[in-house]
Amino acid sequence: MNTSRGRRIWCAVVIVIWSSLIIWTNAWWLLLFNLVIFDMFITRRIDWSLRSYRVPRTVRRIIEWTSYILIAIIATVAIKILFVEAYKIPTPSMEESLKAGDYIFVSKLAYGPKLPNTPVSWPFLPDYFPDGTKTYSEKPLLPYRRLAGFSEVRRGDVIVFSFPEGDSMVVQYPGQNYYSLIRQYGRPYIKEHFDIITHPVDRRENYIKRCIGLPGDTIEIIDGEVMVNQSPVQFRPRQKFKFYVKTETKQLPEHLLDSLKIHKNEVTYNPANSLHVIYLTINQSEELQYFPEVRSIQRFIEPVLSFHNPEIFPHDLRFRWTNDQFGPVVIPCKGMKVALNTMNYPIYERTIGVYEGNDIRLNKGRILINGVEQEQYTFSMDYYFVMGDNRHNSADSRHWGFVPEDHLLGKAVAIWMSSDPGDSFVGGLRKDRIFRHIK
Repeated sequence: MNTSRGRRIWCAVVIVIWSSLIIWTNAWWLLLFNLVIFDMFITRRIDWSLRSYRVPRTVRRIIEWTSYILIAIIATVAIKILFVEAYKIPTPSMEESLKAGDYIFVSKLAYGPKLPNTPVSWPFLPDYFPDGTKTYSEKPLLPYRRLAGFSEVRRGDVIVFSFPEGDSMVVQYPGQNYYSLIRQYGRPYIKEHFDIITHPVDRRENYIKRCIGLPGDTIEIIDGEVMVNQSPVQFRPRQKFKFYVKTETKQLPEHLLDSLKIHKNEVTYNPANSLHVIYLTINQSEELQYFPEVRSIQRFIEPVLSFHNPEIFPHDLRFRWTNDQFGPVVIPCKGMKVALNTMNYPIYERTIGVYEGNDIRLNKGRILINGVEQEQYTFSMDYYFVMGDNRHNSADSRHWGFVPEDHLLGKAVAIWMSSDPGDSFVGGLRKDRIFRHIK
């Protein structure tokens, strides 16, 4: 066996990298492929190019190109699952930190890659077609598993996760929250008149928000100010709020809005009382108040309601919480015991029942879990509380509750491209946002 020094070095490098991946993923049976790698580089007992076999050249070329394509697909999917994935920001819920039209990189290594629950699917296709046909198979449906990562979620991180209320969808209204439709029209009506499909965790719509509360934290919002464990959370410089802006007699001129980088189509104007509704950062509001056209400017704070808002978590008549008056609520953490009663039942019902896979019911004041009356419950997963930076234009944990750890996908780390969705890709290119770190 005459093998060059270079081939031996390459063989060692490839075996070390491959073995490291196997150890990381705990897929020990794949170590057998080290024998294939060793033969390809060193012993060469098998002709992997197929040239020594009596295979027609055309067939050999087809086999070779097919193998190249398969290797490229496998490598692309592996990078997407294990290392980094690209996303596009679709809505303004994270402005000004992230704008609609930003293209971002999400690190899967930050918190550890989450392995797919449904590994059998057609690559590069959407999870379902408009008629509800799925492009993946739920057989096998694997349990939650996460590989080791570099860090844990920190308060203030911008995280990407599977939408917690995305387990069901009305085919005729794919952009609507199924549970919101249930709250508006009732479950019997929706089931009778529409087609419904369900999705496992890894096939739900992806959301991006900022982590406000960690497992075990107590969250409360008082007059729009977020309190974590009774300590106020400072406003971020690029965070947006809803403002009421009154002018003397006419609408704010377009050149003034342009100077503050405010799009005209993002401003609602009522000429009857010269009132504008604008989503602004604190700095923008301070600059705007000095213009002579502005008579008054006031940040909107949603008051405690005299009625129940069905779209605010926990969707119960006894809780009159709003976007700016919310809680207090304790975020569940792994191993935490909570005393169950009829008052906190609505807060933890979905967490215990849906996310942790129990049959939980309230029957004549008694809480039954898997048919047995319980006065307390111990959580088996960590949970997070998230909010959008555009506080009054974001559907987040204030609306649908906690984010379970098995829904967590990764950390948003950088904007690699940005284009205004209201313009052409090239014409709307936002050069100041390209290759910018996400804070």
